[in-house]
Amino acid sequence: MKKFKLGKDILILTIITFITVLTWVGFEVWLAATKTTITKVTQEQLAPINPNVPQEVIESLKNNLILSEEEMRESVSSPSALPTATESSQTSTESATLE
Repeated sequence: MKKFKLGKDILILTIITFITVLTWVGFEVWLAATKTTITKVTQEQLAPINPNVPQEVIESLKNNLILSEEEMRESVSSPSALPTATESSQTSTESATLE
């Protein structure tokens, strides 16, 4: 009779443990589904923008895209006018001074 009581107690303990684990897993799944990993700044950056661009902005961009003959010759004749990677890059130890 004592053996049967021990088996019944283990069965009840197993059922309670199983229910606890199911509740725990369900809660973790719900948290993972509802929790966002996007920061507030990123959410603001992802906000939709107005698709209607004013005509003045488009005209201004068109005017800025036109180069004069002299500007075109200047950009073609002097390819060294653009900074190279070695000229513009500095390591933090070159520019930093410790006090």
